Amino acid sequence: MIMKKILFISCLNTKKEKFDGERIKNTFIYNSLSKFADLTLINLSHNKILNSLKIFFKGLFGRKKYDYIVISKDSHGANIIQKILIYSRFPSNKIVYFEIGPFLYDRILNGSIKKETFINDRLIIVETQSMKEELKSVGFERISVFPNFKPIVTIDFRPHKYPKDVLHLVYLSRIEEQKGIYDLIDCLTLLNKDRLRFKLDVYGRPQREEEKTRIEALAAKHHFVNFLGAIAVDTKEAYEKLSEYDLHVFPTKYREGFPGSIIDFFIAGVPTISSTFARAHEILSQEDSILFQQADNNDLLTKLNYIYDNQDKLNSMREKSFAKKDDYSIEKFEQFLQNLLGRGFHD
Repeated sequence: MIMKKILFISCLNTKKEKFDGERIKNTFIYNSLSKFADLTLINLSHNKILNSLKIFFKGLFGRKKYDYIVISKDSHGANIIQKILIYSRFPSNKIVYFEIGPFLYDRILNGSIKKETFINDRLIIVETQSMKEELKSVGFERISVFPNFKPIVTIDFRPHKYPKDVLHLVYLSRIEEQKGIYDLIDCLTLLNKDRLRFKLDVYGRPQREEEKTRIEALAAKHHFVNFLGAIAVDTKEAYEKLSEYDLHVFPTKYREGFPGSIIDFFIAGVPTISSTFARAHEILSQEDSILFQQADNNDLLTKLNYIYDNQDKLNSMREKSFAKKDDYSIEKFEQFLQNLLGRGFHD
């Protein structure tokens, strides 16, 4: 079988930038697609101005060379790439767009992106059914759905002995206000006022220097907070470490798409307590997680109190979380890719 020639435009992992969720997913997509197609890469992690010129000229002179151009970027970056390709007169019906994150629909509604820039694409691939329905509601038709995914590292399932005097929580996300980390620490400060009931390990990269200063100051102030910096979750040892925690906390205030960190904790067999971000009910269930109202500290306090007083439920939730990991494997994604290529990127 002759491989299709594809120009792949994205931002991939670099030595310095290897903890960003978008780059991690893009690298997985690139590695998987390269198994089934003859790929040419434009990696926007390097030399963005030079690579923007490359996009224009490859679009201009690549109409016959490339069967498809595949873009894998957040909607803001993809909007710029699509405009360059429109200027180069590359046919839109040969463009496939993997949307990273959930914001194409939002930006079309607020006017920062024009629907016409994307509407003629051959196919748009989104992470959840609700994202598909949102785009359909504004006139898009050629949409496919595949959730976020990870290489599944096999570890042994580890039930814990409950009840415990102190539950060990873990946060694994960017360090910034809108991710909810500071609200979480405020809640734990109240819950630990009379006696230590929760301790928290914080993994993540501060978005700015002032965020680094703030989280370090909080860790120094509160004996129950331990800031451990960024971590690469890609080895058996890393997942075994994560499996030692009692509960993963995801207190985001963003709408979110399909957060990869939730899959990390499926793999580790650790239940999640999450805010009700836009896609939460499509990813998490009451059998494997606990949801609290987004940006509602009182509800987060209530739910943390509940799980502390009902620790007998945690091992069942651990088991249910662990069982979901194979739904998000890279093998399933590669089968999805093969099927799409076989149908000429038609949904």
